[in-house]
Amino acid sequence: MTSTADATAGRLRDPFAVPSGTSMRFALLVVTTSTVIMHFVGSRFGPVPGDVEQRYARYAACWEEQNRDSTGLPSPDGPSAVELCGTDPRQVDLWVPLTGLLVFWLVVLAVYWLLPAWRVRRRRYALLGEESAAVTRALEALRERTGCEPVHWYAQPLDVRVSALAFGRRGRRCVVLSGGLLALRNRRPETFEAVVLHELAHVRNRDIDLSFLTVISARVSLPVLVLTVASGVLWELLHGLGGTGSLAAGLSNSLKGLCLVVAMPLTRRAVLRSREFYADARARQWAGSPSALRALFEVEEDRRRLPGRLLRVHPTARQRRDMLDDPEPLFRSGFWELLAAGCVLGALYTGLATTFVLNSALGPGAETARAVLAVGTLGLLLAAVVAFFTLRLQEGFPGGRPGLLGAPVWGLACGLALGGGVVNPGVTFALASVGQVGAGLLPWTALLALGGYAAVRWTAAVLPWWRPVLRGPRARAGWCVLSVAAGALFGCVLVWLMELMSTQALMATLLGGRAPELVSFLLGTASDAVVRSPFLLCAALLAALIPLLGQAAPPGARAARQALGRTVAAPCARACGWRRRWSCWGAARASSRRTRRWRRCSPSSPSGPAAVRAPAGCRSPTRRWPPSSRPPPPTAAPRCCSPW
Repeated sequence: MTSTADATAGRLRDPFAVPSGTSMRFALLVVTTSTVIMHFVGSRFGPVPGDVEQRYARYAACWEEQNRDSTGLPSPDGPSAVELCGTDPRQVDLWVPLTGLLVFWLVVLAVYWLLPAWRVRRRRYALLGEESAAVTRALEALRERTGCEPVHWYAQPLDVRVSALAFGRRGRRCVVLSGGLLALRNRRPETFEAVVLHELAHVRNRDIDLSFLTVISARVSLPVLVLTVASGVLWELLHGLGGTGSLAAGLSNSLKGLCLVVAMPLTRRAVLRSREFYADARARQWAGSPSALRALFEVEEDRRRLPGRLLRVHPTARQRRDMLDDPEPLFRSGFWELLAAGCVLGALYTGLATTFVLNSALGPGAETARAVLAVGTLGLLLAAVVAFFTLRLQEGFPGGRPGLLGAPVWGLACGLALGGGVVNPGVTFALASVGQVGAGLLPWTALLALGGYAAVRWTAAVLPWWRPVLRGPRARAGWCVLSVAAGALFGCVLVWLMELMSTQALMATLLGGRAPELVSFLLGTASDAVVRSPFLLCAALLAALIPLLGQAAPPGARAARQALGRTVAAPCARACGWRRRWSCWGAARASSRRTRRWRRCSPSSPSGPAAVRAPAGCRSPTRRWPPSSRPPPPTAAPRCCSPW
């Protein structure tokens, strides 16, 4: 190992300098669960009329006919396809799924708040009291040494296993110790202390709330998720919609439900595994030596576990030993983790952009507001994922290492292509209607990967400028400003990137279906970049201004703020200066014209009247006469001329 690696080993062994992977995976689970609930409520409880099947059949047939028969540019005098076919009758007002989502999370929070007391009564845990005063004092000494919040200590005397469990809610943390662990206190005090420190690490890491919310939300939403799997294809098959486009859209809906079915339990298991790794890392920092913790994992496991690593709720003993020796994996993100994140974000974008509509009271602006909401939400969440991924890499590998960006960036790109393209019923409907099989997905995924790589590199370059703000007294405000600015930047680019497959279908229609799909995709990409060039220019401007804003944000950076003000005000001042010059030049020409007319009318006053002057702030076009030698103005002008 080189000296550089030795110098960075201290940072490499501190996984708590950045947000933990448990928090990121829990946020992904929240987004996944929210997407599932919104999809289920919108499809089951939407206020649709009774003849929605016939209306949707006519709507789908009209769009397929328009996409199949239209070639070249549309006629400017004829009606458009939107005017002929209308909107999808299955669209639901956004307040319906949002209401269902609010009710779901209120139920989850209510169960989370009441579950600890119910668990204590049901399991009949005994509170450690005066009869165990020595044990209680030892436990409180460990808690005070670690700096944890107050804990209620319980015992389960009839459990002969060496185990402990931390649970509870905010304001009431509980740790229950088994009878076997209490009996081990006098014989092997180092093992007793290691187990208690591990449970206190759960309290300190505040992952008890995350684990309880994870389990509760997953159990409540699993029946809902299963019911949404067949909501796609069965709709078209049951109502006789045999068109290619409608069948492709139904397959996309079913595939979206299947992806969410797979992503939700895998994410739940990832949260529960991750919290164990971080608790071991925290306990090792407190213990100072990993020998006592390693001794806990030397015993062979008797329980049968699932064969796949992704399907396990708890990590194996070997994985925990390896993580104690080298916590490097805590700073890396894998392909499958970013694939799940991209797929869920793409599915959420699909729902907001195509399935739900805003209040009709907005009138013509409802469609624009929906597009802004979809792109803004995707941009903000994607900025959070990229920032989290970049922070972990910078903290764990400050010198950099080849190959760290390849798998995560490709995972994120494939996830976005899957969630925003393959499972997007609007995209598959348009492509199938014009006879396209989706070959443009490959270059689109590559373009998304290139954009993801550029986003990571830009974030890595910007974060050092913002680090004093993010670690200062106004860290929350700094995070909010940076998140909104980065979300706006990514949203401006995603306006172009996420609609390229629909643009390919449109370009195939304009070309008459004779060009290859790759040519249609490339021409559509170039034309859409020209159409959306204002958004791309805005993204370039934000990419340049955000680092300057981070440099000027710290309290003592007065010179940087002045420089930022001059940088931002320079174009405005230059524009105002040119405007003033043009106004002065116009006023001077007007005064010169009036002077020439006076000269033609009054040859005795070669310089014109003194009343004809340039406006304030401009240089007079005529010669300035001394007061004693300035000729008086004529009292009246001849009839052949007028002074104005």
